[in-house]
Amino acid sequence: MRVSFFSAGLVLLAALGAWGGASLHADEVSAETDGAVEEAQYLEESLTHRDPEQEAMIQDLVDQAVAARLAGIPRPRYIPATDIAPPAGLILNHSTQGFPFSVAMNGFMQLRWLEFARSAKSWTNSAGEVLPINNINTFNLNRVLLSFSGHVVDERLVYRASLFGTSDMGVRSAFVPLGTVGWQFSEAATLVGGVTIVPSSREWVDGQPWTVGVDRSMANTFFRPGYSPGTFFVGSLADKTVNYQAGVWNAIDGGQAGVLRKGTSMAWAGNTWWEPLGPFGLGYSDMENRDDAVVRYGISGTYARTQAIIFPGLNPEDTIVRLSDGTPLALSDALGQGSKLDQYRFHLATVDAGWKYRGFAVNFEYYFRLLNGFVGTGTFERSSVYDHGGLGYVSWCFVPRTYEVYARSSALTGPYGTGQEYGGGFNWYVNESRQGRFTIEALTMNRNPAQNILYPYRAGYSGTAIQTQFMMAF
Repeated sequence: MRVSFFSAGLVLLAALGAWGGASLHADEVSAETDGAVEEAQYLEESLTHRDPEQEAMIQDLVDQAVAARLAGIPRPRYIPATDIAPPAGLILNHSTQGFPFSVAMNGFMQLRWLEFARSAKSWTNSAGEVLPINNINTFNLNRVLLSFSGHVVDERLVYRASLFGTSDMGVRSAFVPLGTVGWQFSEAATLVGGVTIVPSSREWVDGQPWTVGVDRSMANTFFRPGYSPGTFFVGSLADKTVNYQAGVWNAIDGGQAGVLRKGTSMAWAGNTWWEPLGPFGLGYSDMENRDDAVVRYGISGTYARTQAIIFPGLNPEDTIVRLSDGTPLALSDALGQGSKLDQYRFHLATVDAGWKYRGFAVNFEYYFRLLNGFVGTGTFERSSVYDHGGLGYVSWCFVPRTYEVYARSSALTGPYGTGQEYGGGFNWYVNESRQGRFTIEALTMNRNPAQNILYPYRAGYSGTAIQTQFMMAF
């Protein structure tokens, strides 16, 4: 019995000793792992039979393979605006091997505050209607434009798809689709089809967001056509000193005037300009403060047989042709008591010129419009209506690429009245770039005949508009 107890005790002591030794060895290994990296690596290597030099070589080969694979994948990059060209935008993909394809994203946004203080309470149109003039005080995301452009299948097969929206029509208004597809034969000629502006004046072609002030002028808003589906050629000649756009569109407007037109008549339009001293650059201002003077001379023309439309569609850019007092041409009694216009011919011609040098810039454009070929009911007091007018801008970027002041004016006249505007403002170019601009502007209007809610212009209004805008192009 004593022997049995003695033997059991020896076995128990041996077990405890083995457990304690193993525990002690584990603690030592743990301590060595925390404090002595070399011994821990040696112990791990002795247990797994791994060669550190071989592992390093394998890892280096893996890293090289991954880097080579990533180098073959196009990475997004951003191309900003230059002194003579708008931003190319964010290049999302570009490939020329196997399947040529590219896509870039760009666009712009305008946040605007407008306050209009009337100087009269009402105005009377040519049909004899007395209409109120209202004060305005509003914030709006005035324009949002998002575009995707590039080529597909062939580098000559180019495309551009855009979505345009505004809160001026309410926050529930839909985005309007714009876009083109074209084949680039050479720099001299690209054949394009899609929904675009009808290129009928310089200020309309130059467009947003590169205006000197908050927006385009009253005269341009009154005379120019709008957007429409069409087909046209665009290109550059004579070492890129001569540029042009010319083609045919459904109508002077792609809204109701284009959809409801009768017959097969279309709108023909063209715009060309000459830059003999080099590229004129973006917009009317010389914020780049160029050392060498540049000039631009241009002309444009438009002809269309069109429908007489009173009410616009869902797009604020839908064009309603108006008389020089602001009365819609298609309004009953507008052209005489008892008259109602159904169709007419639209003729528009413009000339323009611009100059930039060391921060100073001067630009003007003049418009000549003839409306005739009236078809409708009743007796028209005139067989034709001729209106003409112009715009002018003078600007000085007194701190190059940063601070700019400008003055602007436009006026027009015709058999039904005369309208004028004049004013000016201040631009701050953020980080010396056209792509970010803060503007504050004041305009005085007298019997304004133009109408477009994207602008401060309301037909028949007289008063003063104060506008503040921040524009960002990307």
